[in-house]
Amino acid sequence: MHKREKKVRSASEALGMVLGTPEAALELAIARLWRHWPEILGPEIAEMIRPLGHRKTTMLLGATNSMVMQEFSYFAQNILDKANSFLGNAYFQKVQIELMAGRPALDTSLLPKFPPRPAAPKPDILGNLLPCMDPSSPVTSCYRAYVRHFRPELDIPELDIPKLDIPKPDIKGNE
Repeated sequence: MHKREKKVRSASEALGMVLGTPEAALELAIARLWRHWPEILGPEIAEMIRPLGHRKTTMLLGATNSMVMQEFSYFAQNILDKANSFLGNAYFQKVQIELMAGRPALDTSLLPKFPPRPAAPKPDILGNLLPCMDPSSPVTSCYRAYVRHFRPELDIPELDIPKLDIPKPDIKGNE
């Protein structure tokens, strides 16, 4: 057995050690096979026969009903050939077809879909504070941009901000 090292490693080093093994590469390739299942078998067939996983070199597939299970038992070698061709080696040796019985298939995401983000509500009263604000304040310019974003139809007059006359320093070093 491998002796445990008490050394702090970065996350990339640790992942490289775990995912760099041939077993991990095979598991990642099999996960890619499940994700591309409809492309491998075709969308019509992939709806009837779905991937459930694997046990060593046996591919576990789920059928929607017993008639589909019986029919596709005759096409097991064809399914094996397509799956092994996708993987690039003859890993799977046998196909076992079972009824789905409510089990989740691996060719779809098991994570719930998040609902779309609702649009930000527009404030009812907007822009009425501009006359009260200091025109030279950066807060006023931010508020003006905020008002323009939510109410582009509102006519906001540009305020004349007095420019300060600051003398420029002499860069040449001449006094």
